Amino acid sequence: MSGAVVCLSGGQDSSTCLFYAVRRYHPVHAVSFNYGQRHRVELECAAALAARAGIEQVVLPVDALSQLAGGSLTNPAIESRLDAAGTGHAYAERRGLPSSFVPGRNIIFLGLAAAYGIPRGLETLVAGVCSTDEAGYPDCRPEFVESLEQTIRIGMDCPEFAIDAPLLHLTKAGTWTLAEELGVVELIRTETHTCYEGERGALHAWGYGCGSCPACATRARGWAEYAALTKG
Repeated sequence: MSGAVVCLSGGQDSSTCLFYAVRRYHPVHAVSFNYGQRHRVELECAAALAARAGIEQVVLPVDALSQLAGGSLTNPAIESRLDAAGTGHAYAERRGLPSSFVPGRNIIFLGLAAAYGIPRGLETLVAGVCSTDEAGYPDCRPEFVESLEQTIRIGMDCPEFAIDAPLLHLTKAGTWTLAEELGVVELIRTETHTCYEGERGALHAWGYGCGSCPACATRARGWAEYAALTKG
């Protein structure tokens, strides 16, 4: 069995991918990123989840992201909304992207994770990118994943390198279903963090969060759809 590195933010998607990976690869390492995100509590969740899964985790600093371009996740002066108009995120507004889009984030994160993993013999990168997410981030599209996989193979001289993105074509309800199949749905519900505001005070049916930011809305909607399917 080959080894893998998981990009682990501590959110619902990447944490589900963590437990997906430990079922399929050995050894598994986790790479997390401290990029000045306003919801830094996700890093605490990532560390706890990696420890629970019994895998090695490293946290890499990526301070440059907050200097390269504005986004609500790195600049608290920008509002987090799916509609970027009037939020102060000019780059996203011009492209019709949500204000939470951080330009270059997945290019940098996946590249760094590959650079960490390949020299250690971890030639598979497991990433929680999801093309069906309401946010519609361009760096979560299938063509991005395919292109970056080829680029890393060439740039790292590693023809066997692969990006395993199990959530790529799943809805959020589908991600909850996968967590159930892995036997970790309650862990994902209570121990992961998605809320852009970093709110951990109130536990909702779908987990912790402010309940009003786009990330909470998407997570709650996915939970409702999953719960309806489960009860049905």
